[in-house]
Amino acid sequence: MDPVGFLADLEQIPQTLRDLSNSLWEGDPWASVRERSQVLITGMGSSAYAARTASGWLRAAGVTVADEIASLTPGFPGGNDSAAILVSATGGSVETLDRRSRLHADTLTVALTNTADSELAAQCDCVVPMLAGREVGGVACRTYRHTLALLLGLGRPLGEMAEQCRRAAELSNDLLSDRSWLDDVDEVLADAPATFWVAPANRIGSAMQSALMVREGPRRLAVGCETGDWSHVDVYLTASTDYRCVFFTGSQWDAQAAEWLERRGSRVVSVGRDRLGVSGELHIALDAEPLTAVLVETLIGELLAQRWWERHPVVVN
Repeated sequence: MDPVGFLADLEQIPQTLRDLSNSLWEGDPWASVRERSQVLITGMGSSAYAARTASGWLRAAGVTVADEIASLTPGFPGGNDSAAILVSATGGSVETLDRRSRLHADTLTVALTNTADSELAAQCDCVVPMLAGREVGGVACRTYRHTLALLLGLGRPLGEMAEQCRRAAELSNDLLSDRSWLDDVDEVLADAPATFWVAPANRIGSAMQSALMVREGPRRLAVGCETGDWSHVDVYLTASTDYRCVFFTGSQWDAQAAEWLERRGSRVVSVGRDRLGVSGELHIALDAEPLTAVLVETLIGELLAQRWWERHPVVVN
């Protein structure tokens, strides 16, 4: 794992999203899955975050789908009218390989992977390539986006998802081209004992993935939370800690959280179309509908994590 390589990976996001957009116009990667009446999506880490985010959108679109972390036992068994999408960028996640072995033999198994010659690809009935390119920094960043975009394509017209990817590429390029906003975010959060990342349920992966980037690169304490649930689980910390958060706006429950953040004097970086409305908040405007935003907004945490990682390299024994 390498912070310089990680930055190179992030800077390629616009181009790989454009490439993915083009591929979605060329054919349906989910043709065989659509023939089954039940779908399981499973993986670990970033893959599980993408599955959790996508599954809500898919159920709303009428797809009968369950998302499970691959280590769950016993879990959904599958069967002759079921498909299991097993997600692993490297195709070598031991938990996901084990999950494959615990499915009923009649289950259609699909490897969603960035590594065509991986063990997972070899063990599954078919393969859907992520098309994210090799991540030289060793951190799942482009693969997370591509996983999410591809999974979302199971529940909506592929042309629509192609356009979402194209728009996400443009907005990502904007954030990368002018990084003056990063200095301001760094100033607010750099000396925080921990950072907290909050996102609506339909974009929950943005909070979880962002927090993971801060833990995985610079190895700093970071926690992700869903906006509505925040008032039930994280609000308590605002009374006893130097609470600083990045808040992805757009939930109907934003105001409920904002009231407590204001009352407790917490420091807030908001990201989205609208401000949260907390005194002294730093706002990063991101004019995007939810399906586009979820492919873009993790770049805030990724670039921040990369900067902290490069500033203070971590030696791991």
